[in-house]
Amino acid sequence: MKLCGRWLTSLTVAFALYPGVQAQEKPKEPIATITTGWTYLWADQGANYRSNLNGWFIRPAVTIGRGYSGFANFTNYYGVNSKGSVNSHGITFGVSKNILTHPKVRPSIFAEVGNVRASSAGKITNQLAVAAGASFSFPLAKWVSLAVTPAEYIFRYPEGDWRNDFNSKVGLSFPIGRR
Repeated sequence: MKLCGRWLTSLTVAFALYPGVQAQEKPKEPIATITTGWTYLWADQGANYRSNLNGWFIRPAVTIGRGYSGFANFTNYYGVNSKGSVNSHGITFGVSKNILTHPKVRPSIFAEVGNVRASSAGKITNQLAVAAGASFSFPLAKWVSLAVTPAEYIFRYPEGDWRNDFNSKVGLSFPIGRR
């Protein structure tokens, strides 16, 4: 009986130490991330006119748990329309949820709301912005990931005039700490 018990114990230890049988350790989530990069906006200027704006963004995020994170998004866009130069500065706050996580690609969906301050031809407007979209993160190393937002829909409502914008972003994301 002792021989059988020792044999089973030895077999169990051997399988536990064998790399193919060991359970893979789940990667630790970052406590926070900072993402920064380039952004493009196809902006509705009203009266069936659109302009192409380019700029940059910074998006700090804090991991809440269970795949959720809360974030702030700071964006600046610059360009030209028929009235002259345009610049737009937005600050929004939102929540994102990781879906279908995989080691090489991490897709997520998000929703956000905030304020956009736009100036064009000397006229300044503050407008409510509500946005939703999807993004992907491609880990490049432990300390950096490529962050891509191929599609974000933005609804704006300046001075009672509905506007629909399309946004794309690409940048680098840096984790801060690990849980």
